[in-house]
Amino acid sequence: MKILIIGDIFGVSGKSIIEKYLIKYKNFFKPDLIIANGENVSKGGKSLIKKDYDFLMNCGIDYFTMGNHTFHNKEINNYINDVNNMVRPSNYKNKVKGQGFLIFNVDGKKILLMNLLGASFMNISVKNPFLTADQILKNNKYDIAILDFHAETTSEKKVLANYLKDQVTIFYGTHTHIQTSDLYIWDQKMAYITDIGMTGIRDSAIGIRFKEVTNFLKNGVKERFYEANEGVEIFNAILVEIDEKTNLPNKVTRISDIY
Repeated sequence: MKILIIGDIFGVSGKSIIEKYLIKYKNFFKPDLIIANGENVSKGGKSLIKKDYDFLMNCGIDYFTMGNHTFHNKEINNYINDVNNMVRPSNYKNKVKGQGFLIFNVDGKKILLMNLLGASFMNISVKNPFLTADQILKNNKYDIAILDFHAETTSEKKVLANYLKDQVTIFYGTHTHIQTSDLYIWDQKMAYITDIGMTGIRDSAIGIRFKEVTNFLKNGVKERFYEANEGVEIFNAILVEIDEKTNLPNKVTRISDIY
C-alpha cells in the first residue's frame, strides 16, 4: 500500500499548486490513499470552507487532517459533521464539532487516522495529547494507524513519537510549515518526520507575505497579514509504502519540489 501525505496547503497559492501538480504525483506514485492537512487553505490561510473542501476533493485528495485554525472560519461548522473524510484535533479541551479520529478501509486494511494538537506554545486549550492518543489507540482496532501531530516544538513531536512508536504506523508533524530532513523508519516499525512542510509560496513567512510580518517583528506594528501569492511554489509531501503482510512501513520518500 502506498500513502501520499501532503503538508499544510496554504491559501490560494496552495490550492493552485494542488490543482496543477497533484495529478503528476498520482500518475507517478500511484498512491492508494492521499491525505492532506487542510487547516490553512481558506481566506488568510485559516480554516477550510466548504467551497475549498469540494475543490480539493475534486483535485484528488481523499482525507483531510486539520489543526489549531480549524474553526477560525465559522462556516466550517455548517458542514464538518456531515463529511466522513476529515479529522480535526481530537484533544480540544472545549467541545467542538467534527471527529477527532476516523476508521476506514483501504484495500482490505483498517486505517485509523487521527489528529492531535501539541500542548506547548499553541495558545489554545488542549487536553494532554499523550493521554488522548492512549485512549484512542486502546479503544479501537486497526491495521494501520496514522497520526498528524500539529505542534510547535520539535521536541514535543519527537517525544510523543517515541512514546507511540510501537502503536502508530505513520507519525508526522505539521504546523511549522518548514520541511525537516529526518524522514525515516523508526525501529523498523514507524515512519516518522518532524514536519512535512508546506504547499504554497516558498519565499514567505510560512505562507504570509514578508512586508507586514517584517514590520511587526522589527517595529512592533501589527497590521493585517496577507497571503504570499507570488514567487517560487513548493510542494512538500511524503510517500510511505506499507508491507501488505506485516502492515509496517518498508519504504519512505521525502518530496520537496519547487516550481
